Amino acid sequence: MLSVLKKGAAQRVASTASKAASKKLSTTIEQVFVRRPPPNFALGLTTPAFGKPSNTDYGQALRQWLRYVEVFERRGIPAVSLPPLDQDCPDAVFVEDTCVLFKDKITGEDVAVVCENMARERRPEVETMKEALLKQGFDNDHRPFDRIGVVDGEGEMLDGGDVLKCPVSNKVYVGLSSRSNRSGVDKLASLLPNHEVIGVPVTKVLHLKSCITALPDGRIIGYDPLVDDVDIFGGANNYLSVPEEGGAHVVILDDKTLLVAASAPRTADILDKEGYDLEIVDIEQFEKLEGCVTCLSVRRR
Repeated sequence: MLSVLKKGAAQRVASTASKAASKKLSTTIEQVFVRRPPPNFALGLTTPAFGKPSNTDYGQALRQWLRYVEVFERRGIPAVSLPPLDQDCPDAVFVEDTCVLFKDKITGEDVAVVCENMARERRPEVETMKEALLKQGFDNDHRPFDRIGVVDGEGEMLDGGDVLKCPVSNKVYVGLSSRSNRSGVDKLASLLPNHEVIGVPVTKVLHLKSCITALPDGRIIGYDPLVDDVDIFGGANNYLSVPEEGGAHVVILDDKTLLVAASAPRTADILDKEGYDLEIVDIEQFEKLEGCVTCLSVRRR
């Protein structure tokens, strides 16, 4: 299923300079989508090996989430707050799994891919995200998406937490995990014909981005004990190994700035020596549920 949002003729016409700029790979975040953690967030889904947390604190989780959102707002990045889902969706704060947003590397189109076939317990989360995506450009100042695709076919599984976009190429790595399968990867590839979509085995963690993310220069940053095959990412020159699990998760705020978790001080030292500015946030309550800095937002670039 693929729906196209209609736009006026004036919106379809861009200058040559604007088109060229849109094709350049950008690390600039235009807006983020977030959702407040529900009071029962501790009941969220985890892998059997990880188990369930026993010492969560909702008040602390809410404070940590507010400080996380503040990082974006302080930088002038608007945060779209999705409607709370407090009763039946304890995982709702982990909005990244519901969709993935792309800038087409050839056409410059804004593309949203909605992950409808999530774990059954989480599917109510998808509808409010889809509604928010459809509203873009109609009740706010942001551009509407040129295309909205949906991963909803029989047997297709895809979670946004398994999708890693390379900031300096058209490569998209997708974890073949307990939440995403080959059919889901193939569907994503069909929706992104101008990207190289690569399936990556994930057997040790919940999602691909539980063990790796990417730096602004295109290198993969990962925690080796949880990565199935480091060589997939291009060898030592394209891979930075870090000493802490929490250090494998970074959010690119701009070409020089990274959002990292407070649980990875040694990784922060490494990244500081690499020349990056750092925004450090404490997300301990969400890490107790296999969460990380990437999964608490969906970022539009």
